[in-house]
Amino acid sequence: MQYAGSAKSEYAEEERILSGVYAVCVAAQQFFHQAAQQVTDSNLRYKFRELSNMHEATAQQLPATAKQQGIPQDYSSELAAVQFWYLHQHAALHSQPVVQSVLTELAGLLLQQLHALKQLIRAVHNRRTKVTLAHLSAALQMASDQLQPLLQVLPVSRQNLQTKN
Repeated sequence: MQYAGSAKSEYAEEERILSGVYAVCVAAQQFFHQAAQQVTDSNLRYKFRELSNMHEATAQQLPATAKQQGIPQDYSSELAAVQFWYLHQHAALHSQPVVQSVLTELAGLLLQQLHALKQLIRAVHNRRTKVTLAHLSAALQMASDQLQPLLQVLPVSRQNLQTKN
């Protein structure tokens, strides 16, 4: 009997994790979609659209139960912080265009999101869940690697200058 209870609690934990991932994917999709419409750099616009589509596709692949629970109360605090940033910046985009400080923060946020996903992959036991999270993590890693140099370009009166690292 203890095994059945343990399996049930693992299932509940994974459902909570997936609800958190779903909430982040929806928030990220909305942010990147809105940001893609506002940036003037065509490379950034393309990457933002790609990230929007990737998050939307992942959200659609998650089990229906993850989508029904709404915003979970108790999941990774690091993932919750990522979700909050996306929600906050998406709301800010309605009143102001994408500013350089947001792009600078985004570079670190993507790394934080990747870190949280990798922790969650280790925490889950269901093979299907691991695969879904691993695919998101890999796609996000590739997009982040390609996006990082674009986020470090600071436009100054029609010139692009590389920042010093």
